[in-house]
Amino acid sequence: MSCLSVIVPCYNGEKFIGRCLESLVNQTLQDIEIIVINDGSTDNSQDIIDSYANKYHNIKAYKIPNSGIADARNFGVSKVETPYFGFLDCDDYTDVTMFEKMYNKAIETNAQVVVSNFYWVKGKKKKLEKEGPYNTGKDMLIHLFAVLWNKIYDTAFVRSTNIRFPSGNRYEDAYFLYCLAPNIERLAFVDEAFVHYVQHENSITHNNNEEVKNMITIFDNILNYYAHTNRYDEYHDELEYLHIKFFLGNSFLRSARIDDKQDRDYTIQLGWNMLNDEFPDWHHNHYLKELPGLKNLYFRMVYDWNVMLFAYLFRIIG
Repeated sequence: MSCLSVIVPCYNGEKFIGRCLESLVNQTLQDIEIIVINDGSTDNSQDIIDSYANKYHNIKAYKIPNSGIADARNFGVSKVETPYFGFLDCDDYTDVTMFEKMYNKAIETNAQVVVSNFYWVKGKKKKLEKEGPYNTGKDMLIHLFAVLWNKIYDTAFVRSTNIRFPSGNRYEDAYFLYCLAPNIERLAFVDEAFVHYVQHENSITHNNNEEVKNMITIFDNILNYYAHTNRYDEYHDELEYLHIKFFLGNSFLRSARIDDKQDRDYTIQLGWNMLNDEFPDWHHNHYLKELPGLKNLYFRMVYDWNVMLFAYLFRIIG
């Protein structure tokens, strides 16, 4: 049996999947399994996947009807037979030493999750992003990056939590990681960057359409998870700060760029209402007061009377 699996969901990735798989078949960790899931692509992705699967015995290729990234990830996890697994999206690629170094750190520390740094790549520009170190529990909830592919996971541990990616939804990585976080007791870090996270103008992260509303559904599901596992009160302040950060930060910025004014205002108001309905005293959140930076200063300045003004300014700034 291999020691680690890498799950690669692919939907219409013919331009990138070859580069992604090339970075995996050349990993210095020899005992690795690559699980590729073609999520109903309509381009030539399958031909490229087949060419690699025919050449490399450690690639397991699957084709499923198009059902979205969350279901593709769940399918991939269901096929894992190794002690550890990780993810790599089909339009990204990684340095060839990544999984050897991550796996060795996991074995050395008996970690349930191992985290590394990564690169943002846009065109010819590359920017280092450092994640961690941070502690387990509340500290992790505040400081983790909600991306899957710069981490590896203990398979038995993840399965013991019964946490699955939310079917039919985007921002599935945020749900998975923020729900997994309070369960983690052993966490380790590799202070190196491996994954090249490639930015595309037409990606979901940068599309300013109605799908940004899906973040509201995801965060409602996160709150339900904490309530159903009797952790809501314990993690109240951390969940409150997460809502501030996402609904005045990530989601707010994308909502502000929706072209249709009526839809733009409606989407902004949805996020604003969710924050204030769930956490009416959020301006008193102690993380908001204690954490440094212009971002938190901006958060503290937003009120009902000026929220649309900030949206207008962000739209102009672009």
